[in-house]
Amino acid sequence: MSIPRPVRLLPVLVASVLVSSAGAQLLGTPAQTLAQPVLKGMAVSGNVARQGTTTITLDTAGGYVVGVLTDAASLDDLARGVGAGWGLDAANLPKLKGNLSNPQLLTAARAGFVDLTDDAGTDLIALKVTGEGSATRYQAYVAVNIWPDSAFPATKAVTGTATAPVTLRVFSDFQCPYCKQMWDTAMPAWRKDSATYRVMHYEFPLSFHRNAQGAAEASECALAQGKFWPFADQLFANYQSWTPLDPKDAPAKYAGYAKAAGLDTAAFKACVGQRTFRSSVEAQVQAGLKVNVQGTPTVYLNGLKLSNYADAQEVARARAVTTAQPSAASLIEERLKLFR
Repeated sequence: MSIPRPVRLLPVLVASVLVSSAGAQLLGTPAQTLAQPVLKGMAVSGNVARQGTTTITLDTAGGYVVGVLTDAASLDDLARGVGAGWGLDAANLPKLKGNLSNPQLLTAARAGFVDLTDDAGTDLIALKVTGEGSATRYQAYVAVNIWPDSAFPATKAVTGTATAPVTLRVFSDFQCPYCKQMWDTAMPAWRKDSATYRVMHYEFPLSFHRNAQGAAEASECALAQGKFWPFADQLFANYQSWTPLDPKDAPAKYAGYAKAAGLDTAAFKACVGQRTFRSSVEAQVQAGLKVNVQGTPTVYLNGLKLSNYADAQEVARARAVTTAQPSAASLIEERLKLFR
């Protein structure tokens, strides 16, 4: 989904109210969301809560809440609906209302807009204001953010069948110890179950890992020979050997791993020495930044950013909402048309 972002004030306002007392209700069940104290006193029918002229509607996919639409006559009720989507307690609603009352925000909302709620890029919010005086109406929509396939660059570092129901896009750094942990634990199961998981790898070397850039470029040289995965396996299997080295000494190790992975070592050495894929690696990093990658590993399941790829319940929820019919992405996109 394309996310126009004309108002950069909003993430600042959101960050100031998403305090530790909040517990995200998005991706919870409808019952959990509607049972929140901030909605006390509202009449509930199905996935809709009403009080007076205010209506709060839950969008669900796969049995989980993926979006909360609020249509209200007051900022107090607007805050209730947005707060319910974010899992805020009643004590935080006055601060949220104050932020939603920001004149610059309300002016922008006259035209309607959509923005991410914070730098993590996991959720979004849309606002629109119509009418004047006592006829003023406020609409808000908070939802999970699901990146479309077009948000990610093409890559040949892919394993798994094209028809697999789950696509995992992994941004990784070969010198990152947490990436090695992922490679040693979750990755083998993903690669083994190729009918379920299609894994796409993207380079995201972190600047403070001095050998990460070189290892990323070397893995791209292996990819050019169709040997990315066995070479990557070698890098992680020998993690303790090459990561402490001076960057000028690491290529000799990479050559040994290339030989073990079955590459043409002469061609590999030339590729690494000429830094053939430096720009490719840098382009993948930039692509990662555009989808709010903040560290490694970062995993997207069918476009939904996971907070913990090892959490089986989170993975199950993400799979449920993204593979449901209609899918979360299609439901959310349809709602966002109201704000554009």
